[in-house]
Parts: sequence; C-alpha cells; structure tokens
Amino acid sequence: MLRYAILFVLCASALGCDPFPNNTQSTFNWWVCGASTGISVSSMKPVNPDGSLQYPVKLTQDLLIDVHLTNNKQVYTDLTLNVRIWEWGGFGGCSWNEINTFGLLANQKACDNGFPCPLNTGTQSIQVKLLFHKFGAIIGLLKNNAAYQIEYKLTASNGDSVCMTAQARALTH
Repeated sequence: MLRYAILFVLCASALGCDPFPNNTQSTFNWWVCGASTGISVSSMKPVNPDGSLQYPVKLTQDLLIDVHLTNNKQVYTDLTLNVRIWEWGGFGGCSWNEINTFGLLANQKACDNGFPCPLNTGTQSIQVKLLFHKFGAIIGLLKNNAAYQIEYKLTASNGDSVCMTAQARALTH
C-alpha cells in the first residue's frame, strides 16, 4: 500500500509541474553566469531580422540576439565559444536537465560561428547570431513549444571569459 501512495505522490507532483518556469511562457530571462573579466553585459534580447522582439524564439532558424555590453579590458580577436543547452522537466521532474550535444557545441571558433569579431573596447551594441541551422539533427529531437535554457560562454586565448545564460520558450518545429 505504501508503494502505491508513493507512486501516486510522484505522479501528482510530475503532473503539477509548470511547463514554463520563471514566466518563460511570455518572458525572455537572461543573466551573466560566473565572473567575467572586464566585460559587463547590460541587456540582451532575441530579435527578428527587422529588430522586433522574437518571442517565443524559433530554433528552426538562426537566432539573432541583440547584446548591449561594455568591454573595459582589451580588443579580443580570437574567441572560443562553448554552448550548453538544458530542457525543463523530463525524467528529472521539475528541474533543468542538460541535453547532451556530444561535444558539437563545444570549443567552436566564435568568430566563425555567429559572434561579430573583433570585440572592441568600449560600450557597444552587437548582434550575435546563434547558428541553429547547423544543428538541425539536434533541434529536431527537442520538444516543441517548451522551455529551454542556453549558456553561451566566450573565452579568449589568455583565459578571459564572459558567460551569459538565457531561458526562453522555444519552438522547434
């Protein structure tokens, strides 16, 4: 009898999980992850080619992100890009679960993969392009109209880095 009670509680809690945590149903959330060296990000948002807000985001095409930042350190010409993706829910219940991309999104040359190089000093607005068209095989496996979290980390050859994380409702089909 106790086993059935535990099973009932687990099923009830799984069914009660909000499919869009942190108001991702209608809101793009972002933050700087970890310490950055001389670079501060003051805003970022997903946009359409005409500059209007894109929400929910569409992972079936390249995604443009407008980023406003200040680089107080040096000009960066050679950056390495690492991207990580999490999905909400799944077998882990009401939590973020990292999606294994088998290294496809690790150790990329940022300047060849959507980041506008060089990253000059000073306050600036840049447009970053997330090249999702290159990863159609992975995107096609993701649940449509669901909450996802993405970490975008840039690292310079001298070890300086900046990391941004975003949560959004995404369309994959």
